[in-house]
Amino acid sequence: MVTPSKQQVGLQNAPFAVPLIHEPESKYYNHPIIVLDFQSLYPSVMIAYNICYSTCLGRVEQFKGTNKFGFTELKVPDGLLELLKDYLTVTPNGMIFVKPAVRKSLLAKMLGEILDTRVMVKQAMKGYRDNKSLTQMLNARQLGLKLMANVTYGYTSATYSGRMPCIEIADSIVQTGRETLEKAQELINSEAKWGATVVYGDTDSLFVALPGRSKDEAFKIGHDIADAVTAMNPKPVKLKFEKVYMGSVLMAKKRYVGFKYEHPDDVDPVFDAKGIETIRRDGFPAQQKIEEIALKMLFKNQDLSEIKAFVQDEWRKVLTGRVSLQDFIVAKEVRLGTYSEKGVPPPGAAVAYRRILKDPRDEVEYGERVPYIISDSSTGGKRLIDKARTPEEMLSSNLGIDKEYYIRNLLIPPLSRIFNLVGADVEQWYDSMPRSKRVSTYGANGGGGSARTTRIDAHFRSRHCLVCGAESGDALCAACRDEPAATAHALLSRQHAAHSRLAELQRICASCAGTGPAERVLCDSIDCSALYARARAEKDVTDVADVPALVAELDQQDTLDLDW
Repeated sequence: MVTPSKQQVGLQNAPFAVPLIHEPESKYYNHPIIVLDFQSLYPSVMIAYNICYSTCLGRVEQFKGTNKFGFTELKVPDGLLELLKDYLTVTPNGMIFVKPAVRKSLLAKMLGEILDTRVMVKQAMKGYRDNKSLTQMLNARQLGLKLMANVTYGYTSATYSGRMPCIEIADSIVQTGRETLEKAQELINSEAKWGATVVYGDTDSLFVALPGRSKDEAFKIGHDIADAVTAMNPKPVKLKFEKVYMGSVLMAKKRYVGFKYEHPDDVDPVFDAKGIETIRRDGFPAQQKIEEIALKMLFKNQDLSEIKAFVQDEWRKVLTGRVSLQDFIVAKEVRLGTYSEKGVPPPGAAVAYRRILKDPRDEVEYGERVPYIISDSSTGGKRLIDKARTPEEMLSSNLGIDKEYYIRNLLIPPLSRIFNLVGADVEQWYDSMPRSKRVSTYGANGGGGSARTTRIDAHFRSRHCLVCGAESGDALCAACRDEPAATAHALLSRQHAAHSRLAELQRICASCAGTGPAERVLCDSIDCSALYARARAEKDVTDVADVPALVAELDQQDTLDLDW
């Protein structure tokens, strides 16, 4: 057992073993899918088959004309295989290891102690359920032990930075794990009484479809499969039953979502997603919320018309500006210094460069996530990098989000990837949707103007009635003008509500910042929802700045009507 130098590591054979990945059939499954997982597969394989540096005798046959073992040569003496044939294990890649009866491997001893200690820690946790701090500490310890066991394979395959990489050992572990998964898959597919089919497999887990079965039957069959596969493998290789999906979508490798049940008695399912936008950090809240709700509706009711109505309503909110800026903040990793000078950098990088120009000390770390919003600004150009703004810039201006960009490029594609699998054309839902755009600014032409930078569309009044929302060439439609008392009450109520909302938010922000109620709160916490709510409340107050003039006009009209 020698630690190789960098040059000696380079002389080793290249690794060729890869884990088994059974690509899923991309579709929506409305029948049960059971998920089975091998418990610590690689550590279990190393213990079960006694795979280690200390137990390897070499290769059955030469590989590329050599008997390489790491960077050394290890030739099996003539006649040894015949002599010890009952005490040897040959792995799928042709490596020979002695069984534990001859010599128990060092890795098996170490892993056995680690896993036994983990079992002891987990057992101790059960006796201290009332002691939260101790339970958390013990849980952290057992997770650390689990991680230590799972990365032992990496010690044998770390050719770049490891101290004792040995490709033959690493390939033996991977190939044996792959063969274990293949045998389990063959057993599951061949057993007629289960009526099961493996629809997806990845390294150490299996997704098994059970057409026509109920949830209770799925739990029973799942446990039967786990027991049968465990029985056909040497200890401690164990297949665990994890969960049942009742309604799921398998999109691609490591990208799936479904309604999860972990126990037969579970009444309400848990939304469980892997690799899709609802849990990815490079998404944004609006995208995640819409996709999650749409998926839940699919799993609950399978009613596409209901889902269509929901997403169209969400798009309508975006088009009419009834959304929060916070829900449209995108934060993607930026790696300054890696972008080509000839190409166009991503929007996040453009925002980071502008921040540096403004303040040279405001340089982002390599790989840091830079938040930005794609605005509807028409100044500077139509490219994304020209439209990208920081949340602070959006709050201090009258800019809105680029509605068409967000809907067509960021909201529709993830929905299409899912609902195209059930025959829905999400893009056509948007194209066929009636839509309208409103200019909500009433105070731009009159008093109460904002100190913020305004765009040209802020100088035009809305063509909708301020009270009932009907189309009108003026602030009030004819029907509302015919009811001056009721209209004046509605306008004053709206003005009072806007001012009360702003005062309440200012009180909350002042309390958080430790300032007086009348002082201006200088806050730039872009993660705080109150910041965006306060900016919107200020805009609402500006929108009702013309209300006193409108009420006075209605009073004058009412007086004239009475005089007449």
